[in-house]
Amino acid sequence: MKKIIIKDLQAVQISGAEMLDPTAWIAECVASNAWGKPERWVLHKDESLAEAYDEADVIEEKTEELTHSVVAGDDTQSELVTSQKWVKLRAEYTVEIEDITARVAQDAINAEALAYLASTDWLIIREVDAGVACPADIKAERAAARARIVR
Repeated sequence: MKKIIIKDLQAVQISGAEMLDPTAWIAECVASNAWGKPERWVLHKDESLAEAYDEADVIEEKTEELTHSVVAGDDTQSELVTSQKWVKLRAEYTVEIEDITARVAQDAINAEALAYLASTDWLIIREVDAGVACPADIKAERAAARARIVR
C-alpha cells in the first residue's frame, strides 16, 4: 500500500491518496496538469515567443543548434545554422510516495487485538466488582493481545 502526497511549491499539501499502485493515477494527473505544470523544457526568456518564468524555477539550461537548408533564387543551396536557448523548469508540485504496507498491516493487528480486549473487558470488571475469577487462559490471551498492539 502506498500513500501519495502532492505538495505545491510552498510545500502545502494540495492532493493525496492511498492505493496499491499509484503509477497510472500519477501519470494521468501529470498528463492533465491536475496539480499544475510538470517539469518541462521551454525557450529561454531571451528567445522570442518564450514563456514567462522565474529564474528560481530553472533547473537546467541548454543550447540547441538548428540547421536549415536555404535555397536561393538561383537554385543554389546553402545551410543556415541557428541556435536556440532552452531552460528546464521545475514542476509546480512535488510528489511524495510513502510505502505504508507495514503500517496498514499493523493497524489491522491493533484493531483485532483491541476488539478482543473490548470483548473480554466484562470478565475483568466482573472479577473486580463481584470477585468471580477471570479464567487464566483469558488473562493470558489478553496479555498477548496487549503485546501485539503497536501505537
